Amino acid sequence: MVRRLLLGLMLLLPPGAVARADDYDGDKCEAFSHNLDPSFNVAANGQFRLTIDMTHCGGYVQNYQVTLMSAKRGVPYATLMVLDQTGHSVGTCDAGHHVVFIGNVPTNAIYTVVVTSGSRRAESCVLNYSGAI
Repeated sequence: MVRRLLLGLMLLLPPGAVARADDYDGDKCEAFSHNLDPSFNVAANGQFRLTIDMTHCGGYVQNYQVTLMSAKRGVPYATLMVLDQTGHSVGTCDAGHHVVFIGNVPTNAIYTVVVTSGSRRAESCVLNYSGAI
């Protein structure tokens, strides 16, 4: 009797839909699209900058972090800093620790990733972006 009642209620109720924010567009969300970028060189005493536009991610990006790795074997001497759209630092790391944890990304976030050389020679580096939507 109880099963039939529950089955009847399930048939009468409308099917659930996944709620999406109005500003979410999976094709324009740049949270993880730069993972496919090739390695880049940071000149001695120079910088590399990359802008990541998260305004189309709808605030769904969670546990976001940026990791700096060497394109070759070993650890890069470069430092990593992430700035928000106002120019304030969201996170920074020294030459020994290459992860900047951002956490939950707000809906209006535009981040600038800055890699600063820490060596007297040019370094070949790769950036990795991880998290969940």
